[in-house]
Amino acid sequence: MAKVVLKINNMSCQHCVMTIKRALEKIGAKAEVSLENKTAVVEYDESKLKIEDLISAVAKFGYEAEVA
Repeated sequence: MAKVVLKINNMSCQHCVMTIKRALEKIGAKAEVSLENKTAVVEYDESKLKIEDLISAVAKFGYEAEVA
C-alpha cells in the first residue's frame, strides 16, 4: 500500500469531509480527511490506482486536490 497526502483547499464543512472520504473509498482507497488541515491522507494500492485517479475522484465532486 502506498500513502499520499492530498491538499484540498476548498473544503468548508463536515459534509465536504464525508463527500471526499466516500469518493476515495468508492475507487478502493482508504482516506482520513481533515477539515482543520484541509488534507486527505490516502492509502491506496499502487498496482490498481495512480495519484491521478485519486485527484480525479475528488474533482468529480467539485474539489480541487493536489499532492501536498
